Amino acid sequence: MAPSNHSINPSSSARLVGLFGILAGGLMAVGGVALAVLLVFAAQLQGGERGVGGMVLPQAVAVGMLGVCLGLFLLAEGARKRRGTPSTPFRPRRSGWLWLAFAVLLVAGTVVSVLNTSPLLMALLHAPTLLLLPALALSLVGWGLRGRDVSWSDVSGGLLSGALLGTTTALVIEVILALFLAISLFALGVLPQEWLQQAQQVMESGEPLPLTEIGSLLERITPSLALVGLMFVGGLVPLVEEVTKTLGVGLAGAWLRPSPARAFLLGVASGAGFALAENLLNGLFVGPTWAPGVLSRMAATVMHCATGGLMGWGWGQWWAGRRPWRLPLAFAGAVALHGLWNSCAFGLVLAALMALTHADNPLWVGAAGLLMLTLLGLLFLLAWGVAVALLWAGHRLGRSSL
Repeated sequence: MAPSNHSINPSSSARLVGLFGILAGGLMAVGGVALAVLLVFAAQLQGGERGVGGMVLPQAVAVGMLGVCLGLFLLAEGARKRRGTPSTPFRPRRSGWLWLAFAVLLVAGTVVSVLNTSPLLMALLHAPTLLLLPALALSLVGWGLRGRDVSWSDVSGGLLSGALLGTTTALVIEVILALFLAISLFALGVLPQEWLQQAQQVMESGEPLPLTEIGSLLERITPSLALVGLMFVGGLVPLVEEVTKTLGVGLAGAWLRPSPARAFLLGVASGAGFALAENLLNGLFVGPTWAPGVLSRMAATVMHCATGGLMGWGWGQWWAGRRPWRLPLAFAGAVALHGLWNSCAFGLVLAALMALTHADNPLWVGAAGLLMLTLLGLLFLLAWGVAVALLWAGHRLGRSSL
């Protein structure tokens, strides 16, 4: 049954929750803007005019927009709770305008990034483009579900859960694991000391390393170091993120007892929220790499939504109590898909670095180029496969909710 649009008299607890949402949303929006201003101010003090160029200004605007976006979601949900108004069915209309806006922003951003004329204009195009990616993925799922047994409140809750709880928990765990791994590799002599020094230099200056220094660092990549990196990126990271990304869905399912369609949408929205935070916080590609970077983030967003939807559906089966064994199967499938995706992306980056390191050796460059084309093709097939799977699953679950 689709949610009703008639207002009801909210309880005191609902009013309290609504008030908390309004206050938290306002603080988050103001905090995001304040943090963006602080980042620009710190860069200005550190490097003058040069300090706010390059990656700093686009990143600052992205951080501010992330805070405002999540804050507005919290404000809207808090206000709805205070009024006691049930959420409307999730049936996005006129999503073609989203695709048109994305195309316009992509073209404009590509031109500005190639010309490299205005860091401020690039920042104002960069963040909205990345912000549209989760909206496009959700519009595809919403088209299939057609508002059957799902609501905009489910979308808001999933987005906030994935962006706040999922991203924060995953980041903390991954940083701890990365530090532990780095310390262990330094102790074993596998990780060069120069890498730590150069990483500190990049963090302090906010500017990328010159190509000559990058080349000297890349020459120290050994097969064992590459294997460890692949195990971390393709193994540990998917395990952590697929647990944390839909953690809110799993916890809320204890009292929501969502239908399969609703559980799926909650998972997709959680994946979209996770991708939203990841896109805006990690999208540091500038210059001629901007457009390919956006397209890669678009594909990664679809992947996060697909694995999130699979996990959400699995949580729904668990709390329904009929087929709880489907949750571990869904988790295994999500980790496998995420791991394959990350492994291909890691291999692509590694092949590009190897080609850069051995630019004077045609045999190395040719082999690296062939590997890059193969991995790009596999990622392309994976992206289309998960997009079709999202459409099919949404349509199938929407019909089953009739």
